[in-house]
Amino acid sequence: MTEEANIELPKRKRNPDDGELDITPMIDVTFLLLAFFVVVSRMDPQAAVALPLASYGDSVQDKEAVTLIVILDKDTGEKVEIYKGRTMRDDTRVPVGDEEFQEENIGEYVENELSSHPTKNAILIKAEGQVKTGMVEMVKRGIAQSELAKSRKIFVGIEEEQ
Repeated sequence: MTEEANIELPKRKRNPDDGELDITPMIDVTFLLLAFFVVVSRMDPQAAVALPLASYGDSVQDKEAVTLIVILDKDTGEKVEIYKGRTMRDDTRVPVGDEEFQEENIGEYVENELSSHPTKNAILIKAEGQVKTGMVEMVKRGIAQSELAKSRKIFVGIEEEQ
């Protein structure tokens, strides 16, 4: 071998600032900005929010519909109470009994309301969010017993506590 092949080239000295970036100050600035905006911004839970319109479905006026209200019994939290009309008074409550009896009672109420108020064009079921789907279906079966209800739309509104 020749002498030239054994010669080593001197190593290049590395500059300590090359290739390494200390991002600790950048993280500190980020957290300072975050803390600043958290302190400066005000959260107002009472502020009015413009809600978007529903992308599907129809709206119904409460006065133009036969209304039924379905809520959980306040004492037991398991049984449901069904009210005929827009108020929850004791005289508007569907009597407690087996499902067939309640369905008949609901059907009679809907038939009477639609025959005495022919301008009502819909049936509205208002239910609490915790009411089981089966109970809403039972109310629908009761509504289906009315001959006049077959030509009307049924709307179901669910209310959730906030």
